[in-house]
Amino acid sequence: MKKINWKAILIVVIWLLVISLLIYSRFVNLGWGLPYPMHPDERNMAIAVQNLNCSISNIKYQISNLKECFNPHFFAYGQLPLYLGYLLIGILKGFKNFGNLVINFEEAMMSLRVISTLASVINTIIIIKIINLITKKNSYFLSFIFFLLIMFSPYAIQFAHFGTTESFLMLFYSLIIYYCLLFTQKEIHNSKFIILSSLISGLVVATKVSSIIFIAVPIIAILSSLRSWDRYKNLIKFGLLTTIFIILFSPHNLINFHDFVSSIRYESDVALGKILVFYTRQFVNTVPILFQLTKVFPYALGWPVWILGGLGILGLGWKDRKINLLRFAFLVYFIPSAFLFAKWSRFMAPVLPLMTVFAIVFLLRIRVIKIIKIIIIILAILPGVAYLSVYQNSDVRFQASEWIYKNIPENAYILSETANVVDIPITSQKSKVKSQNYQVISFDFYDLDESPELQSELKEHLEKADYIFVPSRRIFANHPKKKYPMLNQYYNDLFNGKLGFIKVAEFSAGLNDEQAEETWTVFDHPVIRIYKKVKTF
Repeated sequence: MKKINWKAILIVVIWLLVISLLIYSRFVNLGWGLPYPMHPDERNMAIAVQNLNCSISNIKYQISNLKECFNPHFFAYGQLPLYLGYLLIGILKGFKNFGNLVINFEEAMMSLRVISTLASVINTIIIIKIINLITKKNSYFLSFIFFLLIMFSPYAIQFAHFGTTESFLMLFYSLIIYYCLLFTQKEIHNSKFIILSSLISGLVVATKVSSIIFIAVPIIAILSSLRSWDRYKNLIKFGLLTTIFIILFSPHNLINFHDFVSSIRYESDVALGKILVFYTRQFVNTVPILFQLTKVFPYALGWPVWILGGLGILGLGWKDRKINLLRFAFLVYFIPSAFLFAKWSRFMAPVLPLMTVFAIVFLLRIRVIKIIKIIIIILAILPGVAYLSVYQNSDVRFQASEWIYKNIPENAYILSETANVVDIPITSQKSKVKSQNYQVISFDFYDLDESPELQSELKEHLEKADYIFVPSRRIFANHPKKKYPMLNQYYNDLFNGKLGFIKVAEFSAGLNDEQAEETWTVFDHPVIRIYKKVKTF
């Protein structure tokens, strides 16, 4: 009998365990927060999926009325993820009434989350391939380590659980970079590269039009790797094919061009700070680049990977063409995005996998004893392991609501804040506690300093209030004292007890990341504080 290859069996078992863990980390509690729309972008995209219909039986009418056939009536993002979500629902329903599906909100939301999660799983594999291509090391042990570091990246876990575009953008940018690396190393035929890079570029712009900047990477790859005539001929092919794929996968950007331009103009004005809305106040007087380096990367990557990635960008060989292509891919996106007025964490999503690549390659190349590398790897994994707890446990808004129903008497007068994604208390489908009736005031603190009427109303509410809710950091942490003195005075007096209320409960995921950019926490794990009026203070 042949000897059993125990090593091969062990490798297969470990790979199965690692892949199972990867799938678990991305799919665990994918229905978090439902049926409530905890994330505003998810909500808007889910509604857009519900709008997607086109009667197949009346195709002649639809040809003459293309503006309404599969029109999402939503143009902040492209149609590709919306169509994929719709297609998934159609598949699950056996294509019955496809083109005229009746889709409820939860179905739309879950379809978007599933395709986002699948994109995240695939992206993990692509990142491994990029690292192997750069390092030329295909060790099973090293691949396991890579998988663990990528798997337990906080950003990957969070964005996989959001039915938004971030996982798609990360995947497509990783694919563009991977094929550009192959092309510059002459490991892929020119024609195949042009077709694949055009397809992926078309898909990414069909996902989000601002990602057109990704195209700079294949353009540079073509210009730097081909002779003069060939480069221009291939650039023309690349441009034409990319345009065709953009139109094919996001047709209503062209069909409903006026609506598309109007939406993009508004979104651009918000991002550039030309229109100041309540949810961008956190960016007033922020310093570009410094903000991302202190408020986004440390939390999205975890401090160890952030430090290693930064060292990789600066310290890896400057004569290595592959590393320099990665640097270009990082900088061509990071620099213009960093200087936008709006500096949301999601704006940095496409380059976060690149930071992970830089961190891993740097870790491979530094010369330190193995035990130190092992310690660094363990430390690098810990932030992601901790972040996974956000989805392993009940949403903090459900936890807070359970406490409220148990501890706050019926008909209590409660002063809360307006403009949170969901007002508490809310009832979970798994809740065993009976809901109570409360008089909850969603007060507009945003305009407190400018409105004498609101100032007068606040005094009345404070006299009547039995409890005060602070549902997140969205208001108290986002307003500078000089411009909003009354607002800041209110929160200072509340927190130090001068208003006559004491904190009786606080609910959080225990991650100590409330100082991060606001949207990193407020959608899936806000810190909720509850204050009770006391007789003496």
